[in-house]
Amino acid sequence: MRAAHPDHQIDLVRVGDSKGVWDGRRLEQLLGNLVLNAIKYGAPDSPVRVVVTAADEEVRFEVKNSGVAIEQQTLDRIFEPLRRGPDQENKYDADGNPGLGLYIAREVTKAHGGDVEARSDEAETVFTVRLPRHQ
Repeated sequence: MRAAHPDHQIDLVRVGDSKGVWDGRRLEQLLGNLVLNAIKYGAPDSPVRVVVTAADEEVRFEVKNSGVAIEQQTLDRIFEPLRRGPDQENKYDADGNPGLGLYIAREVTKAHGGDVEARSDEAETVFTVRLPRHQ
């Protein structure tokens, strides 16, 4: 992602052992979709922060960005397919994508037995993914 977006700062912080049994390509897609979303909709002069935290039973990662807060009504439906904010409804983005990135992120998370949530306020927007470890 850094090579594809050299004009954006992407910071990575890892805490603990984040090893687990998952589909690496799908997790790459999941994380890539969340980071790309943060780049597209976050403040252009603010870094995107990815924080990976490992616990005994799960690994959690958060993708954080600064920018305009997402309204609660939009947050409630943000993982639905083909959904965007009120000003972007039924539009494709500049890359021609119809709004499936967050939906795909949710489905990949669910397929791994995890969950994803989003929260947003005037300070930051955070997407949190929790994935259980499988032995």
